[in-house]
Amino acid sequence: MHNIIHLNSFCNRIAVPVLDENQLVYVLTEISPDPTLAVKRMGLNIALILDRSGSMEGHKLRSLKKAVNRIIERLAPDDIISLITFETRWQLLAEAQQAQDKVMLKYLVDHIDSGGSTVIAPAIGEAIRQVKAYDSADRVSRIILLTDGEATDKEDNSRREADKAGELGLPIIGLGFGMDWNEEFLFELADRSLMLPPGTHGGTVEFIPTPTMALSIFHQVFQSLHVVAQNVFIKTHLAQGIDARRVWQVKPIFRDISHSAIQAGAVIAHFSDMEQGGVAFLSEVVLPPRPESMVRIAITEMTYDIPGMESEHQASDLVLQYTTDPQRIEQYDLHVMNMVERLQAFKLQHQALLEAEAGEVGSATRKLRAAVTILLNQGDHELAEQISREADHLEMNGHISNKGKKTIKLTSRKTTTLPDLDGNA
Repeated sequence: MHNIIHLNSFCNRIAVPVLDENQLVYVLTEISPDPTLAVKRMGLNIALILDRSGSMEGHKLRSLKKAVNRIIERLAPDDIISLITFETRWQLLAEAQQAQDKVMLKYLVDHIDSGGSTVIAPAIGEAIRQVKAYDSADRVSRIILLTDGEATDKEDNSRREADKAGELGLPIIGLGFGMDWNEEFLFELADRSLMLPPGTHGGTVEFIPTPTMALSIFHQVFQSLHVVAQNVFIKTHLAQGIDARRVWQVKPIFRDISHSAIQAGAVIAHFSDMEQGGVAFLSEVVLPPRPESMVRIAITEMTYDIPGMESEHQASDLVLQYTTDPQRIEQYDLHVMNMVERLQAFKLQHQALLEAEAGEVGSATRKLRAAVTILLNQGDHELAEQISREADHLEMNGHISNKGKKTIKLTSRKTTTLPDLDGNA
């Protein structure tokens, strides 16, 4: 099982100049499964909580049924699934069971109808009971909650249920359908289910802007459940005099993890589950003055668990040259710089959102247009076009649209390109 998971660390600079002052570099640490491991996954134990309130009538409900049935088709026979619907009342459509009778499961989905309001909390409580019944160390347990509107029951009731899910280690994935749902509320439920500090958006929330997108977004969520390793623990020991200033998770999403990652003389990252796309984090590192030399600036160690196999340990050194050679100083690692630029685009969008909410329209518009330039250079034309339209909207109307807020808060966080419905990149 040697090198079944790969650990690599890269610096954005090939070499740094000899200076009498501190200087900043970026260190990218990537952990990726070997292709032989990436095709495998742990068994699933999932509950789908599906909004069938009156606002879901028509195209929304039809596209939802199609997307859920596609997920059912892709389950392995020993995967566990339960189905819960909600409107004014919740209904246990299918009790937690192995996905063996897929015809019956799809029949139940096909006969979901719409009507009523959006009472969420009791449905979450039932999903917790269903998933808890089959929760085990060798399965990936998740609760997937889809809604297209605001909760009509007390939000605090859903928050308490999310806290229960967190205590039991059952993460909630939120799916927002259309434009009328509250992204901050879904984020809070997802974050609470991970027991994250308030305001720390680390949970998974996805945006389905139109019914035609339901199939692809559900597919992406299903792909994210392909866990290949657990308890991935990475510790980067920094050389004496070197400090980390900021640390960002940059794969599969952007997330500031500085508060937990930065330790005395080290950067520490822990991922309870690692998906088949791997994980990565980017550290802003401050180097002290040094004479011309080759310097080991960091040693990174990693441990991880794969069900049915013994725990593994790996280590990697990162060496950097201090030099007076101008040609060496001008060389950069393009892979790391691309990630730095993508992170900068993400930060610009979120700073623009805060400034727009504070009424600083001119500054917010400039930041959105700067993000568009970076995204175009990165080849992300679809997101660049969306953000460009939002910059125009902000400039003309003085505020960011509801769709724009959701795009910035959700779509811009993603960094992993998942396979399409046919399994291609």
